[in-house]
Amino acid sequence: MLDLHVLGTSSARPTSERAVSGSVVSTVEGLVVIDPGEGFQDRFAEARRHLRSVGGEPRLRPRRVGAVLLSHGHLDHTWGLLPWLQTSGLDGRTEPLEVAGPVDPSTFERLVKDGCDAALEGGEPSDLLRQIQQWRALGATSERLGYPVCWRLGDVRGGRWARIEDDGSVSPDVEASWAPNGWAKLHVVPVVSTYSVDSCGWQILHASGQGRVEGERLEALRLTEDERLRLFREGHLDQGDARIELDTYRGPGTPSLSLVVSGDTAAPGLVVHGQAPDLLVHEATFLEAEQDKAEAHLHSTCSGAARTAMSSQARVLALTHFSARITDLGVALREATAVLPDGFPCVALVDGDRLRIDAHGAVEHHRRRDGGWTVTRLAESRR
Repeated sequence: MLDLHVLGTSSARPTSERAVSGSVVSTVEGLVVIDPGEGFQDRFAEARRHLRSVGGEPRLRPRRVGAVLLSHGHLDHTWGLLPWLQTSGLDGRTEPLEVAGPVDPSTFERLVKDGCDAALEGGEPSDLLRQIQQWRALGATSERLGYPVCWRLGDVRGGRWARIEDDGSVSPDVEASWAPNGWAKLHVVPVVSTYSVDSCGWQILHASGQGRVEGERLEALRLTEDERLRLFREGHLDQGDARIELDTYRGPGTPSLSLVVSGDTAAPGLVVHGQAPDLLVHEATFLEAEQDKAEAHLHSTCSGAARTAMSSQARVLALTHFSARITDLGVALREATAVLPDGFPCVALVDGDRLRIDAHGAVEHHRRRDGGWTVTRLAESRR
């Protein structure tokens, strides 16, 4: 199961109803934070309070966050990270944390050659290595936080990634696809995107699962206790010339799941390889009437997001990151659905929404209401 909590749907300028970027993905193994813009820790706390007030919902526990994923270095996507890190330390976190994001090729080369304190002359002010240097100077180390933070920086198009350890040493040639510390079923994968600064989207992949052993069918074999133990331990059991395979006594398994969150990007610009997304969350900063601005700033229109959904073979599209000029989300939704095939599921998000992909691939849209949620099924399971 992948459960995306949407904590901000505005572009760079927040409004009275929409905050800047910030999301949390809840999984069976822990939490992943994506693009914690300014005020993120307050929005995270508000989401936790709402879940407690409803009851029966999985909690967003800060200590379960295993990774923070940054799509690029603009402050509306990163400004809330340091306060959240510090608050987590004050709350007693001890678990290690990994933070990942893209840098340009020249910055990557300086990092590998000169270390995490490499001099960055000129270049983009929002460069993520520059921000990491400042965050570390302001206390984002285990000595000050009480828990270790490691940083993964990558030249996404070049497929090169390096890791800054908590002590400041640099490990080059790390894998682009990785799992947070101790996680087995979840992997995160950077997705190439096109923007005015080096950027990437992020794909979260949940591995497929085995079906449960069907006890009644197994009982019919009349195995001894020792034979059952060997069957479960080895996955098979030899009886004379016959072999019993445990997998033949399992019910249906669960499919692998894919969630992609775009970050800021032109359209076309996001390139999803591998498994097609069950859910694509894509920026939709501009309406069609402002196509020239979208092209000038390398942002996407709502219809551009729809074209990306089709090219990536996504099953569901969710629009987010709206300009303050978009006051009627119905217009945004109509422009996207005009491009999509009839019946293609598409939603325009508001702050506080949730999007859930269940274990069998069904996708639901949960809209926050006092006392609970209004739930809409967007796509059926893939069983």
